[in-house]
Amino acid sequence: MKKLKILISLFALTAGIVFFNGCSKDDTTEPVVTLNGASSVEISVGTSSYADPGATASDDEDGTVDVSSNFSSTNPNLAKVGTYTITYTATDKAGNTGTAQRTVRVKNDAEAFAGNYSVHDTCPGVVFNYSQTITVDSAVNNRVHFNKFANYANNTGIYATKNGTVLEIPTQSASSIGSGPGTCDIADHTFSSTSGSVTANGFIITYTDQITTGGGCAGSTSCTATFTKL
Repeated sequence: MKKLKILISLFALTAGIVFFNGCSKDDTTEPVVTLNGASSVEISVGTSSYADPGATASDDEDGTVDVSSNFSSTNPNLAKVGTYTITYTATDKAGNTGTAQRTVRVKNDAEAFAGNYSVHDTCPGVVFNYSQTITVDSAVNNRVHFNKFANYANNTGIYATKNGTVLEIPTQSASSIGSGPGTCDIADHTFSSTSGSVTANGFIITYTDQITTGGGCAGSTSCTATFTKL
């Protein structure tokens, strides 16, 4: 009987050691997620499609593990300027989760023109000096917007298009711009550029300013605006 008790005690002790050793080997290591391709990508806004290269995952216990991500038709949103994050996730059989991320920046290719400027605008017999802020369009690539063009009050809707290295103003109209008591001080205008160039710290646009309001106000003049970045 004494020998039997000893054997039972030894069995219980051995089982406890085995159980303890088994617990010490629990899987607590998350899978390693590895990106395919670069961790940072830039795309022009309006690009028709983006083929994400995805990612792979390996686990020290389970080997290759499936990877999921939040990549979708709206992440990244190719129709809107912004910075988007794609997160790749892999979970092993023990429930450990590993992640990796890729940053996708959707940009306007004319973004170098954005900023604050001082403008020296010369027209026949007249010189204007004023401040200007240029912003990029969030949806149309290579388009920028002027907060006030040609020093006319309320002339906030004029835009330019980057063509190569220069900005061009496509023919466009502005209604009831300007200020003052004169009959033609507030009028409708049509603007279009005739040439452009880049300088060391800005750019130059030569443009046509045509007054289209009737009542004797119609007329056209050519001006040259030099934009110096602040």
